[in-house]
Amino acid sequence: MTPFPPSADEKRRVLLVDDDVELAQMLCEYLEPDNYVVSLAHTGARARELLAQQDFDIALLDLMLPDANGLDLLRRYRGASHKPVIMFTAHGSETDRVLGLELGADDYLAKPFSPRELKARIHAVLRRFSVADSQARQPGLLTAGALSMDPASGRTRLGETAVELTGAEQRILELLLRSLGQIVSRERIGLYALGRAPGPYDRSVETHISSLRKKLDLTADDAPLTLRNVRGQGYVLACPSVP
Repeated sequence: MTPFPPSADEKRRVLLVDDDVELAQMLCEYLEPDNYVVSLAHTGARARELLAQQDFDIALLDLMLPDANGLDLLRRYRGASHKPVIMFTAHGSETDRVLGLELGADDYLAKPFSPRELKARIHAVLRRFSVADSQARQPGLLTAGALSMDPASGRTRLGETAVELTGAEQRILELLLRSLGQIVSRERIGLYALGRAPGPYDRSVETHISSLRKKLDLTADDAPLTLRNVRGQGYVLACPSVP
């Protein structure tokens, strides 16, 4: 497993997009001693330039930018990369948080936040991606009815149609497929998909589950698969053809 913080010969490239110049510089100085190479962008235009020039291991994105809608930039980033995104939101902006998670952000932090918490969130998110890349996977496809997933690549299909999932959605679906017909606790989903147990007011797991339902066309009453919330226990993915 890749160590965290990364070793000196295994630097991680970070895109930090925030119009608060002083805060961005402080976060950059806080992260770089842990072998993160941080590229700063204070505008949406500069962020787009950097994205066109290189790939990043993770993006840290403030949704409030002077020249761009942060959600549009998030949508653009997610359309070009499956690497993780942590978004920054104004305190109490629940709508932005929900929209951001639905558009593919892997985690969020409400401002103001401490640099220490940000670093912990980065470590947790990157650790999940590192495990997904390096851990030995069980061979073969994971299937449930017409749904199939290749755990090694995260490629998912519903019948003949490819389904584009974010990293967090891939990990949630993999966990549910490996536990087909069994209840998986909200805490276990959070730990596996986000690298942290969700708090009582953290709706990240619920938002990712809702997005999965839509992308897998599980919202109809006659859907061949069901993804149900079992109150007080967790979630279960069920297929009628599986006992």
